Formats: sequence, C-alpha cells, structure tokens
Amino acid sequence: MKEPSRQSLIIESPSLQSLRQRYAYAVLTLFFWVFWFYLWIPVISLVAWLLGIESFYDQMIVQAGLEALQELLGLYTTVIMALGLALTGWALYNQIRFRGRERRVNHPTIGNEETARFFAIEPAMVERLQAAKFVEMTHSEDGRLQAIRSWRDAGQEAVGLR
Repeated sequence: MKEPSRQSLIIESPSLQSLRQRYAYAVLTLFFWVFWFYLWIPVISLVAWLLGIESFYDQMIVQAGLEALQELLGLYTTVIMALGLALTGWALYNQIRFRGRERRVNHPTIGNEETARFFAIEPAMVERLQAAKFVEMTHSEDGRLQAIRSWRDAGQEAVGLR
C-alpha cells in the first residue's frame, strides 16, 4: 500500500460530530465572520469616502435611481431564470447520458492492522482509540507520531497511551 503524504494526516469527519458540536461550530464560524467584517468597516469607509461613494444616496434617492433599478429587476429575473433553465437542462442531459453507468469507484477499507502499521502502534491500541470519543495525536516536526491521548467523556481526564 502506498503511504499517504504527511499533509493528508489531518482527519476531518464532520459526520462523526454530534449535532450540538456541528451547530456550535457553525455559530462560532458565523460570529467570527461577522467580527472579521466589523474589523474592516473603518478601512471600507475610508476607501468609499476616497472614491466618492457618498454619491449613492444622491443617485438612488434624490435622482430616483430606485425606479430604474425596479424596472431592471424584470430583466434580471429573466436572465436568472434562463441560467437556471440552462443548468437544469444540462443536469437532465447528463442524467440521461450517464444513467446506469457508475464511474465512481469506492476505495478499499483500511483495516486496523494497516492503520496500526502506518502509525507504528499495536492493533489493540487502534481498537481502543476507535472506542474513544476524543483522541489527541501529537506529531513531531517530521510528521512522526509522538504521543496519543484519548478519553470517552468531555469532562473525563485523558489517558495517555504512548
């Protein structure tokens, strides 16, 4: 078996997370994106002022640009619907063309022995790690496994396995 590159050692499996963990991650991500935008507001305001964007109010409100925008919304809707129809047609064409022909291949499942051999640990330890809810693996600078800690509950003390 070909050894995977050291960059692919990070395991990302959101499907193994609980619903609470996924929602917490989503809320935290949203919060930090909003905060990131908030930090950029002074720079955006300065650039807008330098470019004369205060004329937006003049164009849209004072000179009745809003009515022109409303007239264009019909055209925009037509273009969006045409694009959606084209994409739907393309999807249907591909569905008919490739019906019954599965070109995707499943990769073979890697067993505990192969996993243990890759990380240079015992197969029994792989089974214990699979049973744990939380696993922390520490790697050296060159990507070799240095230490493993695992625990079953969030409040429980971690057990060092190496």
